Amino acid sequence: METAFFLIMGWCGTGYPGWLRDLLKKWPPPPPDPEPWRHISIIVLGLVAGLVGGHFFSNAIAENQFFAGQRTIAAGLFAFGASNVATVIALSLKR
Repeated sequence: METAFFLIMGWCGTGYPGWLRDLLKKWPPPPPDPEPWRHISIIVLGLVAGLVGGHFFSNAIAENQFFAGQRTIAAGLFAFGASNVATVIALSLKR
């Protein structure tokens, strides 16, 4: 369950700048991009970064009394942040 939670947080942390603006501006939506590999690779990068970041942080705070009872939530937030940072860096290298 913890792994699934980290994957979900990684998916949610995937940075896509302007997604809401694009959604509201383009209605009805345009036809799909014939080569969506860039978007798929960013999503996969977010999933992997969330999973790895969450597991590393969870293992790092396993014996820390400061995070007692909150280990999964704290690690999930770290997974969200790691995913967001990794995908924003990857999107900024696009240009």
